Amino acid sequence: MPGHKTDKKDARWIAKLLRLDLIPASFVPDETIQDLRDLTRARKHLIESRNKQKNRIHQVLQCGGVKLTTYIEDIFGKSGRNMLELLANGEVITSELVKPLVYTTLKKKVPQIVDAMNGFMRAHHRFMLNEILRLIDTFDASIAEYEARIDILLQQYEAEVSLLISFKGIQRESAGIILAEIGTDMSVFEDEKHLASWAGLCPGNRESAGKRHNSKINHGNAYLKRILCQASWAAAKSKEGDLGAFFRLKRRQRGPKKAAVATAHRMLKQIYFALLTHQESKKHTLAATSVR
Repeated sequence: MPGHKTDKKDARWIAKLLRLDLIPASFVPDETIQDLRDLTRARKHLIESRNKQKNRIHQVLQCGGVKLTTYIEDIFGKSGRNMLELLANGEVITSELVKPLVYTTLKKKVPQIVDAMNGFMRAHHRFMLNEILRLIDTFDASIAEYEARIDILLQQYEAEVSLLISFKGIQRESAGIILAEIGTDMSVFEDEKHLASWAGLCPGNRESAGKRHNSKINHGNAYLKRILCQASWAAAKSKEGDLGAFFRLKRRQRGPKKAAVATAHRMLKQIYFALLTHQESKKHTLAATSVR
């Protein structure tokens, strides 16, 4: 009834449910995994912030009539960064100035690069460019510190990292993120289906008039879902293993986006069994060692 809901009544109800063991346990990883999770999530947000600043660089160049991306695909690589510094410093752009600062095949495109850089950059554009470049440098330094700390924590999980890297589409960075989100102890999940549901990758079902229909997946763990979907796209490029073939099959049937989610679901279940088997093997080894 309206007006009868209070915190005290809620507390009594929760206490009663707890006494009857009707409140399901939440997944709480150990301290090291929690620290790793904090670091990987913070790194993700820093990378996103850096990407926003890179997009601002593109906007400034566009406003200043500079078409640098026509000839330099990655303007934040070594050659591209040198060109951005020239623009920010207000240098008179000439072929003699540009040639020593670009590398590889870009040396053949020096005249075109010079033409592309001779826009109408004003003092305002140069100021903006300078400030954004300094911000990007700050983000780069901070991200490097986070990655160094993540590597230190991952050293005690090298066996698990190697296990995850054996999956097509998973690199060391993504392996670290996956371990940070699900931990290494798969016994905390009832089975692979519960893990997939917790991650938000389990396909839902609804029943109406005696018929079962597929429904949307739940929200779950956005960090884990994102990295597994990225790994699915990478796995799709591989001709080896079952994940790439599964992705291509689902893409023909249901389109690329649903194929990525379905492959991520399949990959997570395989990861569950791989970590579970590894954990059990480790327990047997420890038990045998202690007996000796």
